[in-house]
Amino acid sequence: MRTAGRTGLALLMAVVANAGCSSSDEHAVELDSVPPGGATTGSVPLDATAPTAGATTAGVTTTSGAAAPVPADVTVTIDASKPGATISPAILGVSSTLTADELHQAGLAVNSWGGNPSTRYNYDIGHAWNNGADWEFRNTNYGDPGTDSALTYVLNDKAAGVQTRMAIPTLGWVAANDDQDDCSFPKDGGGCLAAADVGNCKDPKVGADPTRANVESTPSKVQAWLTRMADAGAVPDYIAMDNEPDLWGYTHYDVHAECPTYEEILDKYLAYAAAARAAMPHVALAGPVLCCWYDYWNIAPGPADGTDEDFVSWFLDGVKAHDDRAGQRSIDYLDVHFYPQSDVFNEKDDPETNARRLRSTRSLWDPAYTDESWIDSKIRFIPRMRETIAAHYPGLQLFISEWNFGNDTKINGALAIADVLGIYGREGVDAAAYWRNPPVGSPGWFAFTMHGNYDGKGTRFGGTAVPAAASDADRIGSYAALDPTSHVLRVMLVNRDPGEDLTVGLDVQGFTAADQAHRYLYSPAALDRIVSDTVTGGAQVVLPASSIAVLELEPRR
Repeated sequence: MRTAGRTGLALLMAVVANAGCSSSDEHAVELDSVPPGGATTGSVPLDATAPTAGATTAGVTTTSGAAAPVPADVTVTIDASKPGATISPAILGVSSTLTADELHQAGLAVNSWGGNPSTRYNYDIGHAWNNGADWEFRNTNYGDPGTDSALTYVLNDKAAGVQTRMAIPTLGWVAANDDQDDCSFPKDGGGCLAAADVGNCKDPKVGADPTRANVESTPSKVQAWLTRMADAGAVPDYIAMDNEPDLWGYTHYDVHAECPTYEEILDKYLAYAAAARAAMPHVALAGPVLCCWYDYWNIAPGPADGTDEDFVSWFLDGVKAHDDRAGQRSIDYLDVHFYPQSDVFNEKDDPETNARRLRSTRSLWDPAYTDESWIDSKIRFIPRMRETIAAHYPGLQLFISEWNFGNDTKINGALAIADVLGIYGREGVDAAAYWRNPPVGSPGWFAFTMHGNYDGKGTRFGGTAVPAAASDADRIGSYAALDPTSHVLRVMLVNRDPGEDLTVGLDVQGFTAADQAHRYLYSPAALDRIVSDTVTGGAQVVLPASSIAVLELEPRR
């Protein structure tokens, strides 16, 4: 690759604009009751042949031609001489039961078995769960007749060539059977009481006998189960200690009537992490798998020592102190969830919600952005978590194991997904898993594909992130990465503007590009495919409204 201090690349991009979690008092969010890894499926064609003009390839259509140049409304400045984080493929994760072909179509790299049901999975029966507060504390099998659903899930992922994150139960109770008529709060005359009728750990109304629909689970039993899985070759890549223990007193109130404490979550993490490490010595361990912003910093009651240290810092201090004494690491990933609290994690598709949805992604990183919710403060979530790791357990990696900004069946939700994945790559998130997965063939699905397999031949938006700053970042999301092997510079542009045609000029520094560039486009003009063409430097390129574009800039030879 030949470089120069400033090339002033005159490529003008004319962009035409267009219009898992549970809940508690402090952080109301939504989560459907689905089996661990539950997914929405569908089908799109898969064809691994190379695209040709006018052909369709794995949802990619090629075209050609360019319009006359127009002045730039927005300039994106890219500095290829300043390498940043290596974009981890593991950020391309979902929580699904997708087939191998479907996983490959979108270029997904991680599949997560988790969610509320994973807390009450009976690993000895292999197809029994309890719904908890999501549905009347009823047992169920989710229609799965298998003998060991978790083992099958891991083996299927291995056959598909993707990594598995698996949450194991650590609360201490699992479903006694898979009979959905069996529940913790039966009503006289039949049926079961709903969560609103029985209360929670802060507002108890009706008590339950934990043995009514559940049986005890222990670290030794979990270790025996994981040993069986290891013997069968079903070793996941990541093991997470349960799911949202901060909300056990809500989601699993029938077997955990007291609100969890700092000490309980730490002690159970350490006990079950030891069991997992003994059964699968080389698996990556993750925790504490917290739900929501409030609980990262507060879990009532606070630490018994009377200090006011936030929970994540206190937890990491405790695990590190334990590991220093033991001489062995019992955690590899700080595992947390992120759901925006700004009333966008939903299917609303009105202009005000859509605009706020796209702004809300700034809470992941922007030190100048005040979160538009009850939080009402500058979150800068990813840098803050990185700083917490550095201060309390240096060397850990960051796994955002549930996230969702809503509306993924519409183009607005797809733009949010494209932005979030761009942010994860730029900010150096190590792994992530969407809850659950966008329906196959939906706009959200193609947003993942733009990052994971935009050309239908397995090419990801990956490599080494480099700075890409738009002169009007409210309207244009911009991300760039250098491929360390081919030296191709990839640029992703997300058009957020709902009302104007825009022309975007690229000002590329530290890189001399060839005269032609490949463009891959997803837009409302063709919601069932990614369109590909070749553009010439200095020419105008018209992009449809509310679009996501990937440009491949090859170095001049």
